[in-house]
Amino acid sequence: MDAAGMIIGGGGRRRLTRVRTLGRGASGAVVSLFAAGDDELLAVKSAAGPAGAAQLRREAGILASLCSPHVLPCFGFGAVAGGEYGLLLEFAPGGSLADEVARNGGRLEEDDVRAYAADVASGLAYLHGVGMVHGDVKGRNVVIGANGRAKLADFGCARRADSAGPIGGTPAFMAPEVARGEEQGPAADVWALGCTVIEMATGRAPWSGVDDVVAAVRLIGFTDAVPEPPEWLSPEANDFLDKCLRRRAGERWTAAQLLEHPFLALAGCRAVAAEETKPKWVSPKSTLDAAFWESDADDEDDDMPESWAERIMALAVPCSAVPDWESDDGWIDVMSSQSELPIAAAETPAEQTRSEVSESPVASPALETTSYASAWDERSEAVMDADVDDDDDELVHNVRTVDTFVDEQLRQDIYLDFTTSDPIVLHVDVSDERKVKLLPP
Repeated sequence: MDAAGMIIGGGGRRRLTRVRTLGRGASGAVVSLFAAGDDELLAVKSAAGPAGAAQLRREAGILASLCSPHVLPCFGFGAVAGGEYGLLLEFAPGGSLADEVARNGGRLEEDDVRAYAADVASGLAYLHGVGMVHGDVKGRNVVIGANGRAKLADFGCARRADSAGPIGGTPAFMAPEVARGEEQGPAADVWALGCTVIEMATGRAPWSGVDDVVAAVRLIGFTDAVPEPPEWLSPEANDFLDKCLRRRAGERWTAAQLLEHPFLALAGCRAVAAEETKPKWVSPKSTLDAAFWESDADDEDDDMPESWAERIMALAVPCSAVPDWESDDGWIDVMSSQSELPIAAAETPAEQTRSEVSESPVASPALETTSYASAWDERSEAVMDADVDDDDDELVHNVRTVDTFVDEQLRQDIYLDFTTSDPIVLHVDVSDERKVKLLPP
């Protein structure tokens, strides 16, 4: 176990000890931390450098404006030891929806597909109601809370529905209009929901039979093809998918309409029964398993794809083959209860109907802050200097990071890809906008 670092908390400086790495990316990492004195297990999504900090600040700003039981909440963000930025999120012990599929042998039963689809549709209906688009709905970006309910997570591609900015996401889950680069509105999230239902039912991302990813993007954007559901799904499930996967965006049902679809009609009743019968996920802080705390499973020398060509092929393999970043079952980004949070956060209102969300996050007064006044200029210069042939990973995320909340002398360089399943979309920060570039085959 690594030595402890310090971070500002609500009651003064708190000592946090790194336990293990939960997720990794070229722009940062998600680490689990133990708060001494509180027996509290936390996790923080972190990034270093102006570009990484700016991306997390943007995501925090979006999350600070949202409040829904179907959206993973953000409790705070800010500069931490070493000048890195951390994003503090609720702890979701069930892991991601993709993890749940893998745990169940590569597919979920229809009742489970229905229940999780209802949760995701509820989250999307809320987001669209406040004028937001998630932009990257898929199994990896849906987490399962302690009560077994699904929540939308990872808002790195989120945007205002009326925004004219660049679009992005995961190609296998892109709607036709997104693949063509035309628009990315609420209807694109509905298409991605349909793709996620297929992922839950098959254990594979849509279009996984297409070996060439660029060919898949062309197939999605410029043909009449739609993802094929498995034969065993009920007529109600197939009709639900038909409403989600219509190629014309204007013909798709809205998320709110889908909540009234017969396929989801039983989800509410099942959820009530599940609350009474389904065992709850137990946070490791409740068991304090010594084997977990002393685990040396954090081997930093994973076999990672060396080139972008290898990484884009991740889209064409089963989701169970996507790297799980060595995390144990039940581990995902993030945090415990809001009432016990040791780090003060930006206040979020109750469920709201705000139609306009500021791109600028509300800073947490209890966190150390660092000025990034020249961040935009630095990002622009870094992107202009990037060379996709020499260092395509820098072009993807434009930042390298080190582990967060670890004593300076014990810091270890990490080189990671947080979005291995999204390799074809390059998020390039230029000025204050997020650019997307499609790599050639």
